[in-house]
Amino acid sequence: MDCKKVSVIVPVYKAERYLVRCLDSLCRQTLRDIEIVLVDDGSTDNSGAVCDAYAAKDERFRVIHHTENKGVSAARNTGIANASGDYLMFVDSDDYVHEDFCRLPYECAVRYHADLVMFGYIVIPLQGDKTLEKTVSAGFRTRDEATELLFSGYGYGTVPVNKLYSKSLFSGILYPEGIIYEDTATSYKLIWKAARIYCIREVLYYRCLRMGSLTIRRKTLQMLRHQFAACWQQCKDLSAWGYRSEGLDKYRFDRAFRYCMQTKMDETDEYYVEAARFLKEDANIPESITWKRRLLLSVFRFSPRLFHLLCWLWGKKIEEP
Repeated sequence: MDCKKVSVIVPVYKAERYLVRCLDSLCRQTLRDIEIVLVDDGSTDNSGAVCDAYAAKDERFRVIHHTENKGVSAARNTGIANASGDYLMFVDSDDYVHEDFCRLPYECAVRYHADLVMFGYIVIPLQGDKTLEKTVSAGFRTRDEATELLFSGYGYGTVPVNKLYSKSLFSGILYPEGIIYEDTATSYKLIWKAARIYCIREVLYYRCLRMGSLTIRRKTLQMLRHQFAACWQQCKDLSAWGYRSEGLDKYRFDRAFRYCMQTKMDETDEYYVEAARFLKEDANIPESITWKRRLLLSVFRFSPRLFHLLCWLWGKKIEEP
């Protein structure tokens, strides 16, 4: 297999409605020496056939079919294992990209000897809402500066789709399978492994929110637990590695507070126990939190039962379906 400059990995699952737009945008890439690895994750619609049709007419496309649905992490890991490029990029099948999506980050990586390049993207919400552009200033980022981007709104540092990675970063790191919020569980590890990180201002990715997507789906208790587990492990690891910042303190407080606010008081829930202990004993209250949260935290420390009653009355709890 010939080595390519960039491998673009696209997990595909029941995306027939949006897939052509996504693949057409990849066909228009100005960097020609690339491969596009489509991983059909057991789709039950016509997505697999669409993937095969693109591979038949454009030699840059390769298709791998999972016989059953294994989840986005497994699909990405399959793509990583089969990629021939020196660098890796990821695209979600319901999104689309700029024609220079591959070229500009690749040229930047070569010019600055960077093994991780981040770039801007636009969030396109449901009909009627305004788009949201996520960019940062161009230039090198230290590891700590890049880590702080993990805690920015709409996940500039966390999402995998606005980055070009040296394939070597994934040696020993894969996306965890069987959980939700796999990006949260992985991106910080890649940032900490990268020796040279560079950001460019250009907007190269268009992230399309739709009904049913994880970003806007109404959370279930299982989703909430997966989210807390991934976020909490991230906080533990970063602290153990010596990272300190106000952003991390605020993020950790927010995760613990939200978990206790949205779940019931349950001493058999290991995540609740850990979040509650943190709020009672360890939490330094961030200066930027609202007075309502300060008040609720005081109530929680005085009487967790009263805290949970107030959250239930205010409709903050997530109930089992």
